[in-house]
Amino acid sequence: KSKPSRCSRFKGMMRSMALMAAGVLTAGGVYLLFSSRKKKSEHVKFVMGKFNYEAQHVPASLLSSGLVYVDRTTTGADEAPVGEVQRTVSVPVRNARGLDLSIDSNGVKLVPHVIQHVDYEDVDAVVRKYYPECCRLVKEYTGAAEVLAFDHNLRGSAVQSWMNKSENEKEQKPALGTKYQSPAAIVHGDYSVTSAPLRLRMLSEPPKVNDTWGSVTKGNPLIEPQEVEKRLKRRYMFINVWRNIADEPVEDMPLGVVDATTVPNSDLVTFEVRYVDRTGENYLAKYDPPGGIADDRYHKWLYFPRMTKHEAMLLKTWDSAGVQFEGFEGEGHTGNKDMAKPPSTFCLHSAFKDETVSADCPKRRSIEVRLVAFF
Repeated sequence: KSKPSRCSRFKGMMRSMALMAAGVLTAGGVYLLFSSRKKKSEHVKFVMGKFNYEAQHVPASLLSSGLVYVDRTTTGADEAPVGEVQRTVSVPVRNARGLDLSIDSNGVKLVPHVIQHVDYEDVDAVVRKYYPECCRLVKEYTGAAEVLAFDHNLRGSAVQSWMNKSENEKEQKPALGTKYQSPAAIVHGDYSVTSAPLRLRMLSEPPKVNDTWGSVTKGNPLIEPQEVEKRLKRRYMFINVWRNIADEPVEDMPLGVVDATTVPNSDLVTFEVRYVDRTGENYLAKYDPPGGIADDRYHKWLYFPRMTKHEAMLLKTWDSAGVQFEGFEGEGHTGNKDMAKPPSTFCLHSAFKDETVSADCPKRRSIEVRLVAFF
């Protein structure tokens, strides 16, 4: 047989490379999507999502700079944020159904959770009946010795706020009432290296007016005050149980999650939430891939399309043993040479608009329960 010409060999090489990688031009640069050229059935499926990151001039910080914050009133409503300037970035969001994800490695996992549903608008029913279901679920999938539920939020995509603005200002969305908050359509993590241990300490204090668990403990702390310092020296994990509470699958404003191992600390922005009696902290994020080119190693976005009310997403919001914050012992990291060191510490997440669904699809209604697990 005659050898193929240099030109034909070059063309063949280029076809192979095209099968192995597809580049998507995004607002943040170029995102490379890699897939196998041997098994077409394994090709990646994704949608493009628009996410609200922080503008490049917003100062990155792991500890508070005092420059980026929001004042929250006693009713839970927010004033306009200060120092927080958003930048919308379009990135691929992978269909994570069928992917081999774990809470330790990636920080997120979708699990079946068939239960007897409660009236989720009834706070007492949620606290007394649904919280225990969530505790059992988290204990099963994390192997924790003890799990405590301490808070929850109802969210509806019909509710608007500075974190969920309609692209059409004239659009009139039906009201859900004050029991529902808007989806958080801003890239964020629920805690910081400072606020995670602070939140744990707060659970050793008598419940405040808005602490839902107070009715169960009859006014006593959720954690014995003399125990909290011991628990801070052990591995503890904050985790959310997120579920759809509508009869229809989630299509409008689903929750996107970043694989926890794909975000460098240099992208994080400390965001203060200033209450009347305390100051909490979250992490916001910037999107700045090296050289303007991103792939699965940088901000790998995932979602679980059409989640039903018979499923639950387990979302890690802080792991005191995670390797990402080694060196912060005595704050949000538990330093112990004999302790497991999971790759993930927390997941950035955000609601996003899936452009592939119908504009008149049912509005999302969801609940997230916040829990802490001890190992």
